[in-house]
Amino acid sequence: MAIAVFGDIHGNLEALEAILKDIHKRRHKIKETYFLGDAITFGPDSSACLKMLQQYNVKCVVGNHEQRMIRYEHSVSEMNYGGIKHMEYIYNSLDNDDLRFIKSMPEEIHIEFKGYKISFVHFSHDFNGVCKEDYDVFSEAILDEIFKDSEAQIVFFGHQHVRKLLINPEGRSYFCLGSSGCVKDNKTYYSYFEVGELDGETYNIGRINVEYDREKFIQKLIREPIPEKVKFAKKYFGVDLT
Repeated sequence: MAIAVFGDIHGNLEALEAILKDIHKRRHKIKETYFLGDAITFGPDSSACLKMLQQYNVKCVVGNHEQRMIRYEHSVSEMNYGGIKHMEYIYNSLDNDDLRFIKSMPEEIHIEFKGYKISFVHFSHDFNGVCKEDYDVFSEAILDEIFKDSEAQIVFFGHQHVRKLLINPEGRSYFCLGSSGCVKDNKTYYSYFEVGELDGETYNIGRINVEYDREKFIQKLIREPIPEKVKFAKKYFGVDLT
């Protein structure tokens, strides 16, 4: 048996649907699915992504973009006018059920799977529970300090949009799974974690690429009057709207 993990969909409903349908096809093997936060913003389908995650019973932790919808924190005050208008637009696109779902998302999920203690988190949080804005942090020493109080042998996180793996058989392993929504071609991906059936000790962390309807996504992105979409479309999705 295996578990599936991915994160940072950022309003890309077509990518999310492709991932969840592929996972469903493998339901005889994949036991649970975990999402590492940031279902919303940038793309045209924030609300629909939240609803689809619930429809497929995906276990979700809260991302920093979800947090901004339900609580004030310092990173909002540091945004420029366009960034604030973008967040306001996304907030107004969500309904009460979406906001209730966001409020229900935990900061972390901890499980024991086939003898391994595993944590799922968007990234590290400060003492107020606010996700830190430190990007491009991926060194064993820094991550060991960030997660020093964790009992997990394996930590899955997102936030940084680039997939990087650090395996330490003698200590804690870190799997930063990148962004499955902010992709720049017609392929997205998710990761799976499985433990060897024979010895019950060795594990495998793999990646499954999935095609999605990128043209449909782009057409919706063009139509939606999302503030700052020209900048975000180019930076996060590789789509030039100029």
